[in-house]
Amino acid sequence: MRTSPRLRNCYLLPVLLVLSACLVLPPTSVDTPIPSANQTPAPEPASTEIPIPSKTLPLPTKTAPPPEPTDPVWTACSPLAGFALTDLPDHITNPFAPPPPGSDEPHQGIDLSDFLPNTQIAIAGRPVQAALAGQVALVISDRFPWGNAILIETPLEPLAVPFALPTPFPEIPLHSNLTCPGETAFEWNEKARSLYILYAHMQSAPSLQPGEGVACGQEFSAIGNTGNALNPHLHLEARIGPAGARFTGMAHYTSSAGIVEMDTYCTWRVSGWFQLIDPAGVLGYEE
Repeated sequence: MRTSPRLRNCYLLPVLLVLSACLVLPPTSVDTPIPSANQTPAPEPASTEIPIPSKTLPLPTKTAPPPEPTDPVWTACSPLAGFALTDLPDHITNPFAPPPPGSDEPHQGIDLSDFLPNTQIAIAGRPVQAALAGQVALVISDRFPWGNAILIETPLEPLAVPFALPTPFPEIPLHSNLTCPGETAFEWNEKARSLYILYAHMQSAPSLQPGEGVACGQEFSAIGNTGNALNPHLHLEARIGPAGARFTGMAHYTSSAGIVEMDTYCTWRVSGWFQLIDPAGVLGYEE
């Protein structure tokens, strides 16, 4: 059976449409316009990256720690003008002989004497001066057994002391040979301790008052033989006791001693509130 040309064209048309849909045409190239010399180029978008610091930036410097505070220097002076501390052992005429607790004998300090040249004859008149800076705690004017004397307090804080501190023991029984009325209430700071030095048997009572300051090496009298002293000498006595003690008088072994004077003597000498130490350790020399 023969088809007519018209009919054949009707069959070919759908086939051609299908084939044309399946053909992949190459992409049409798009030319990028080149900016002219008078045209300003578009700005580039800002970067979102975080900038890395340069390695050449100065590094933080380390600050040196502040220096630690130091304790004030312990400075002692010779109690006798004209003699160095190292000369004192040659002038001791009665050495330190500490008694047992509660006793008043044999010798609770050292005696320092000045001699005529090339002799062992003790003489009066050499100036007496403060061995340490401090404050006056007591001045005694011609009372037995000290004669003319002065008691000077030196606080221990914040000083770094060059000697061993004794252990406080205020409950020592009083010596039976002493009359201690025990009726005077003394005032002081029991939480802090000070060093007290007694200078006795001087020619005259120092013209100072309790509470006044005294400098290291300050002269206040001279070697004498007042009180219970057979020969001219300086009796030097050192004790550790509660800070801030102030007394109005001190005497004993005489019928003229009053209650307050005897109480002060017992408190200072045998009560245990003030612990006896070797003056050599205070002054920094060895006997």
